[in-house]
Amino acid sequence: REWYSYHFPELISIVPENYLYSKCAEYIKDRKSLNEESLEPLTEILSDSEKARAVIDASKMSMGMDISPVDLINIQMFASRVVALSNY
Repeated sequence: REWYSYHFPELISIVPENYLYSKCAEYIKDRKSLNEESLEPLTEILSDSEKARAVIDASKMSMGMDISPVDLINIQMFASRVVALSNY
């Protein structure tokens, strides 16, 4: 959470639950890639269309810093582990 929050700090306030946060980070990757086509998958992850819309809107106005591809790979691996452990 902390590492990804440097890239997309607004996500923590929208999705405070660790499991859902990890699933969102795993799906979103680079916040700049979010668009209207992301609404349906995010709604499925969050089970809440309003939160999904808030995530997309926040990504467009985010104050977070850019993220390197290497950091993004590491964050994705950690998020995948958290999701896998939570599912276990």
